[in-house]
Amino acid sequence: MPTLPSPLKRALLPIWNRGHQLARRLAEYADAFRHRRIQRCEVCGRLAPMLLRPRAIPDELRRRWGLTPGLADALVRKETLDCAACGAKLRARRIARVLLELYPTGSPPGPAPSLAVWAASPEARRLRIAEINTIDGLHAVLSGLPGLVASDFHEPGQPQTTGVRHEDLAALSYQDASFDLVLTSETLEHVPDLPRALAEIRRILTPEGRHVFTIPVLPSTPSTFARARLGPDGSFLPLAPFIAHPGGDRGYPVFTEFGADLPDLMRAAGFDLDVHHGPNSPDDLAQVYVATPIHRSNVRRSDETPASI
Repeated sequence: MPTLPSPLKRALLPIWNRGHQLARRLAEYADAFRHRRIQRCEVCGRLAPMLLRPRAIPDELRRRWGLTPGLADALVRKETLDCAACGAKLRARRIARVLLELYPTGSPPGPAPSLAVWAASPEARRLRIAEINTIDGLHAVLSGLPGLVASDFHEPGQPQTTGVRHEDLAALSYQDASFDLVLTSETLEHVPDLPRALAEIRRILTPEGRHVFTIPVLPSTPSTFARARLGPDGSFLPLAPFIAHPGGDRGYPVFTEFGADLPDLMRAAGFDLDVHHGPNSPDDLAQVYVATPIHRSNVRRSDETPASI
């Protein structure tokens, strides 16, 4: 902003900022129309532009994660391409599409046209759903379901300001086999004790239940590894270069870096895994994973000490 007397600058700064925001939004709309990204949203059902926000991935995260320009662009698409009507980003819309395929409605049964229509159906209203860490773009539509229990994680000692119940994914308060569906999105990588969290998810699912989730997976990572763990006193112990989301150096620490061995990791935790919108590739990082419990007597119980990554 040009140099101006301080009182005038303070008065004009909000207008200046709003002008920049409006210009960016107009550019996003123009880009969507230019690339013909006008489609019907799987969440709200409306025909709308899908808005790409190139600045959504900070430079520091790109640097710390070692993202190539192509991978950074793919991550931008996963975390944006927002529906101009409801704001649902690509990964939320893909979760919605998977839910529509997995849980048909009507007679004869078939996929509902949108999650908003699906959420009003008797089939959806009979489901018991645990949304663990509320999912932007989906929560508003799912919140009217009578069987939905939504939760967020609150750090010990931090005030709860969201009005949503607190749940620790590694120590859930829910009863065994109490949910038909567990939803998480970009959450598992931030859990300090991943094996315990997977055991807890399996514990609260019914035998025919499903865990539908997204996580960050780079195709260049062959094997899952731990970036950090917590010490016995709760201290943060780095095991690899530190990465946090969303800022790279700030936000929620990443404890687990997932790799191509994800199906083996999930099988060891007692799940079969299906990949939707895949496979994972340098051009597309927005896969949706569906884990179903394996029915066998030797699956690890949640009260056993899980193996470390």
